[in-house]
Amino acid sequence: MTVMNEMAARTSSSVPVAERSERVTFASGDRAYVYAVARRIVGSSDAEDVTQDALVLAYRYRDSFRGDSRYRTWLHRIVVTTALGHLRRQRRSRIDVVDPGQEHGVLERSVDPAKSPVTLIAEAEDRATVQRALAELPSSYRDVLLERVDAAEPDVAARLGISVANVKIRAHRARKQLRHTLGQMDRSAA
Repeated sequence: MTVMNEMAARTSSSVPVAERSERVTFASGDRAYVYAVARRIVGSSDAEDVTQDALVLAYRYRDSFRGDSRYRTWLHRIVVTTALGHLRRQRRSRIDVVDPGQEHGVLERSVDPAKSPVTLIAEAEDRATVQRALAELPSSYRDVLLERVDAAEPDVAARLGISVANVKIRAHRARKQLRHTLGQMDRSAA
């Protein structure tokens, strides 16, 4: 369910729909206002699309405007929600057509930029710290944690020859002890 559907579903105003929709009038400056808000969030390349989507949503859900706030506040919230949804969809679909002239098109996945050397070093240090903390766990706890990485509790229980309840208990205790050990390592490093 979208945010606008939730907003419409929650509308429980005692004002009749006809009166509420009369309060929502689209002025000539609304499109420019919506475009300006959208451009600040998504940039100028996609601002027109977001503006169109936001205005369509505002028109479609104009009956959900309760009048508790100013009309521009309501419209602003619709634009922001639409723009953020647009950014989310863009982030999820990072496959671009490289050569649209080809019959089937060639797909290329966008690659994240390489991590900086500082980030790589920090991640390596974190991995080493976790490895040391894991080494300090009793083998029964460590085995359960390592098995749980790629298996469900019943599978781990079968592999280790223990009950599912015991897997859950050992995993809980292992995480608790690991958290404590990592906390001590952080305090001693600082």
